Amino acid sequence: MTPIDPASLVTPRLCLRVPTDADTHGLLALYGDREVMRHWSHPAWTCPTQARAAIAEAQTDCAQGSGLHLVIVSRSDGGLAGSCALFDIHPQHRRATLGYLLARPYWGQGLAGEAVRALLAYGFDVLDLARIEAEVIPGNGASTALLVRLGFRCEGLLRARWRVDGKAIDVQLWALLRTERAA
Repeated sequence: MTPIDPASLVTPRLCLRVPTDADTHGLLALYGDREVMRHWSHPAWTCPTQARAAIAEAQTDCAQGSGLHLVIVSRSDGGLAGSCALFDIHPQHRRATLGYLLARPYWGQGLAGEAVRALLAYGFDVLDLARIEAEVIPGNGASTALLVRLGFRCEGLLRARWRVDGKAIDVQLWALLRTERAA
């Protein structure tokens, strides 16, 4: 696979960039917040080692071209506002999976949509993807509403897709095709 070099993606209010060791504490705060993580595919983090491992994985995936895991930084206050990713990138099939997470102080401001729009543009325009998927737990109204606004369509229910704290979790599969993308 070809390395991915996004440098940084800048929007009016955000900067999306590959995480560095300096993001360890911000990522631990984000992924350690049980309220933020209630709809996620793994339990909340409990130690800095988990954040450092995620940073190393993000850097490796970017270098190998298999994933683009970015931190979302607020341009107004410099805070780590969240994370977003295109992962499980399959160049042959021209598809990837989308993930995003926003810290509580940044909820309700439209920042998730702003970040995801930038990431989708990068995926379709730079990585030449034809399809971007997202998995969402039924009942995650905020995420579902965002995907609908972005033009994603729900394609079905994947039963017992995730295991979180030993519990099987169903998820909805959503997808956006390049040809359906809003202008």
